[in-house]
Amino acid sequence: MRYCSALIVMLASILFAHADERSEALDRQSVELYQQVFSPFCPGRSLQDCPSSKAHELKAQMRLRLEQGAPPEEVLKEVFARFGDQYRAVPAYEGFGKLVWWIPLGFLLTGLCTALVVGLGRKKSSTVVSASQEGAPASSVISEEIKARIEKELSQFD
Repeated sequence: MRYCSALIVMLASILFAHADERSEALDRQSVELYQQVFSPFCPGRSLQDCPSSKAHELKAQMRLRLEQGAPPEEVLKEVFARFGDQYRAVPAYEGFGKLVWWIPLGFLLTGLCTALVVGLGRKKSSTVVSASQEGAPASSVISEEIKARIEKELSQFD
């Protein structure tokens, strides 16, 4: 009898632990979904951050669909079919949405190429200047006209 009750306790604890893991996984999945939807009830906020009672109802409905085994994509499609695509926090990767994903990458690559070209151009010009100054004495680097102007301006401070 003791063994039987110990076995029941062990099985119950295993089942509760498994239920907790599933619940935590559903919690994470739910939060990810809530963050992908702008709230129809709190303008400018994600569904996750909206304190409205209507938002809580919508989150409960979405959570229930996940618990019933619906894939997250299907739950999102249902929400957007009900409220509209303007509540997408993350643009869909289809049609115009592809541009939204690719344009920033294009700007990044253009910026990197520009920086590379400018950097290489400056390196070449600094190499040419340093090569032309290598054989010249330090005093001839500054022209006589500039020296005279510096002397004139310094004498005005005396």
